[in-house]
Amino acid sequence: MVRVVCHGGMIAAYAWDMLGGGFPSEPIQAEMRTLRLAHPRPPRFDAPRMEALRDLWTDAGLDAVETRDITVQRTFADFDDFWTTSVVGSSVGPIVAAMPSGDVERLKTRVRTRLPADAAGRITYSARANAVKGCVLK
Repeated sequence: MVRVVCHGGMIAAYAWDMLGGGFPSEPIQAEMRTLRLAHPRPPRFDAPRMEALRDLWTDAGLDAVETRDITVQRTFADFDDFWTTSVVGSSVGPIVAAMPSGDVERLKTRVRTRLPADAAGRITYSARANAVKGCVLK
């Protein structure tokens, strides 16, 4: 990256905090782990750690390296909205689709207990990413 960014340019990235439980589908994955079901794993589990990101940028020769966490919240109309959104288009989707229907229902029930709804039935859930940026000054 450094060799294709001009002097004074910035390189930035973020990664979901997989080790810290900040991945958007973490409530589903946590229950998959509890039930000893197959669940998605990143190629390098330590890569999204703040220290690893800082070291990667520093070792690449970037200057003024900064890191921070980014927390986002998303509100879903109800549990079904959360479930559908989390399973469609995510890394857990293919695994859940291949599970027997009884296992899927058991998983959904357990995830539902993890995510309390407000008085209107909405589910608000937070996810967290680690971010890093640095400048090319040399």
